[in-house]
Amino acid sequence: MFVQDILMSKLGRSRTTRILLPKAYYKFPEKKFPVMYLMDGQNLFDQNTAYFKPWNLQKVMDSLPLKDQVILVGIDNGGHYRGSEYMPHNHKRYNGEGELFLDFIINELKPKVDQHLRTLPSRENTIIVGSSLGGLISFYAATRHSDVFGKAGVMSPAFWIYPPIYNIESKHFSKIYVMGSKSESRGMQATLEKTYWTFKKHNYPSENYRVVIKDRGRHSEVMWGQQFGNMVKWLMNH
Repeated sequence: MFVQDILMSKLGRSRTTRILLPKAYYKFPEKKFPVMYLMDGQNLFDQNTAYFKPWNLQKVMDSLPLKDQVILVGIDNGGHYRGSEYMPHNHKRYNGEGELFLDFIINELKPKVDQHLRTLPSRENTIIVGSSLGGLISFYAATRHSDVFGKAGVMSPAFWIYPPIYNIESKHFSKIYVMGSKSESRGMQATLEKTYWTFKKHNYPSENYRVVIKDRGRHSEVMWGQQFGNMVKWLMNH
């Protein structure tokens, strides 16, 4: 695990990033890898930094076939800045800093990662993943910056807080995996169903999206970690 603080120059603050290299990175020293950028980085790996329980992504990644392993770049959320950074535009509750946050990933963080690690930098191999508000900004990135993010994992997205999210404006059809459960919140099933029909409405190719509605599961890092392997396998094999 490599932990480093990086300046988000347009936002005027630093952010901790946590990079996990998969086993295959060391086993195949000539091989280059896709990169997955994940929101709420402090919740992904370590019980000591997680809000509740971690996603335990080290164990999940180690259990995947070597062909599905990717470089994980966790970006910590900014505490009280979290809502603003994950909100695409101004909102009654949050300043909309989402575009500036994505600009940081695209123009500051990604170039550093591609420079120092053995990466596949193309859009097809650049993935963004998040849950709740992090799922909102990840979906936004994959549908508004699809020239950069060719794949996205969207867990239990908080789309209700930003209805314009459904106005998809894709230059390319990124591959998007959306997941949530009927029991985690009152409106999640309706949100996921609306997302499915939004893909249909915008003539999104059926092979480029998958909407999974689980019967049970709490809105928590535990569920997202449990579903992470299925998400990665689908994204990497489609």
